[in-house]
Amino acid sequence: MSGKKMKVAVSFAVVVVLLLWLIVSGFNENMQYYVKIKDLKAMPGEQFNKGLRVKGYLVSDSIEETQKSLEIFFTMEEDGEEMRVRYTKERPDTFKDGAEVIVEGHFTDAGYFDANMLMAKCPSKYESTDEYNTADYSDSANKEFDGTN
Repeated sequence: MSGKKMKVAVSFAVVVVLLLWLIVSGFNENMQYYVKIKDLKAMPGEQFNKGLRVKGYLVSDSIEETQKSLEIFFTMEEDGEEMRVRYTKERPDTFKDGAEVIVEGHFTDAGYFDANMLMAKCPSKYESTDEYNTADYSDSANKEFDGTN
């Protein structure tokens, strides 16, 4: 291999390595780690500064509004473990007692989870209140598809 081809190959390899390094370091900085409340409490302190995602259920009557605009504190629980959460943005409409919630943020030295994102799902909103007898519909559906109208 001539000297010129060697320089091009080395330059190309350096560029590829730098691009891979940028991609990997970007993923690590923006990655959210999904943890359970009990696992979060057992984590060493240096892990608290990483982006964390925690799922649980909003404890009834635990929402406390503060004097600051939009700031709230609430408690969420999962499998008998509870965690205090601070959130400072607008709440979703489905954020009600007993709702399933997912928060993203980090755990603070003050002993609460500082959430920068909050999602809430109200299970009753998406469940049907009527019971349907599917047997009533199966005969007409079969007639349509087998050509015996």
